[in-house]
Amino acid sequence: MQLKFDWLIVLENLRRGIMVTDTTLEGPKSPRIIYVNAAWLKMTGYGRDEIANQTPRMLQGKHTDRSVVGSLKQKLLNREVFHGQTWNYRKSGEPFVMNWYCYAIYSERPKPTYYVAEQEDVTELETLRMKQRLLANPNDAEALQFFSVLDEWKAGRKKAA
Repeated sequence: MQLKFDWLIVLENLRRGIMVTDTTLEGPKSPRIIYVNAAWLKMTGYGRDEIANQTPRMLQGKHTDRSVVGSLKQKLLNREVFHGQTWNYRKSGEPFVMNWYCYAIYSERPKPTYYVAEQEDVTELETLRMKQRLLANPNDAEALQFFSVLDEWKAGRKKAA
């Protein structure tokens, strides 16, 4: 049985954020975002018109772990699948914990054609995990740092209001 398949319909209806970029990893304006799906737009608060000629760095900010981002680049250069988690920022400036996988897509050539990132907001899950850690140890430095990032953003919003 031959099926006619519209991949764009599938991508747009996935619940996990999908980002496709070109494969340029050098330079401040690389890689370039080629496509994001509806779940990515919802997660980040950006519109399609706002991501034209942008790089995934648009989501990074003060608390983004640079070592995680460095690991991403190294894994891609080594033709490996990257899995990581760090703070990213929505259009509103709100921090969120993003968990993602990133990997190369190949066509007929031996070089990657695209990089694809599967991304999800795991802030709620991490909040529960960090609350449990604080119950076990009220001085847990990592858990205290986690909540300080969220508190910093909330304090900034109150000042602005």
